[in-house]
Amino acid sequence: MAADQVITIAGRSITITSHDILLVGVSLVIGLVFWMAFYFSRKRVVVLKRSSGTDQVTFELSRIADALERIANRPADRAIAAATRRQLQTQPAPPPNPQGVGYSLFRR
Repeated sequence: MAADQVITIAGRSITITSHDILLVGVSLVIGLVFWMAFYFSRKRVVVLKRSSGTDQVTFELSRIADALERIANRPADRAIAAATRRQLQTQPAPPPNPQGVGYSLFRR
């Protein structure tokens, strides 16, 4: 065929036929049509106006996110120590046991 092209690269020969050229051309045309369809279909844009409800939700969510970041950045043992201190402050101290340890294995 007259449209066959032979390309030699590094000792290898590649033959490009007229059928291959036709398929590449059709693929490019289809790709161009899809690109144009997507590119020119961006005309429809929905604009939402701000309201006090969405502003309030945004404020509350940002406040929650800030609090979670502060908690995540704190070392865990400081948080546990603070929780233990709060719990001990709310509970009364147990009375001292004059007889020693009540649950000792050797009853000393």
